[in-house]
Amino acid sequence: MDLDHDTRVQALVARPVVYVHPNDTLRQVSATFVEESIGAALVRGPHGTSGLVTERDIVRAIAEGASASRTRVDEIMTEDLIVVGPNDDILDAAHRMLEAEVRHLPIMENGVAAGMVSARDALRALVELRDDSGA
Repeated sequence: MDLDHDTRVQALVARPVVYVHPNDTLRQVSATFVEESIGAALVRGPHGTSGLVTERDIVRAIAEGASASRTRVDEIMTEDLIVVGPNDDILDAAHRMLEAEVRHLPIMENGVAAGMVSARDALRALVELRDDSGA
């Protein structure tokens, strides 16, 4: 990973954002997560990003009795997104995740998703920064 000298979140973006549709079932989204090796996806609504769905959302829904083949993403997704901007500092993003108790933050720029940062991405970057500094 090639981190900018100023440690901005945009340095963590390694792949395009994965989107799912609001009427996808939990089973369909779970298959997407496996195929893409991801733990979260943005939900694309008629006017852009309408939410976020994560592995934890799916596990919680199934534990509460949801059907993997009948329950739709729009029934369990998070609509009030906690986001970061591409120029936000990685450490600030990590703090935001800890405070909100989330593992994924969409990177939004002018209302458009520019990527997704995970807790693992932030941890890896912070460890690399420390290693590079010789601490």
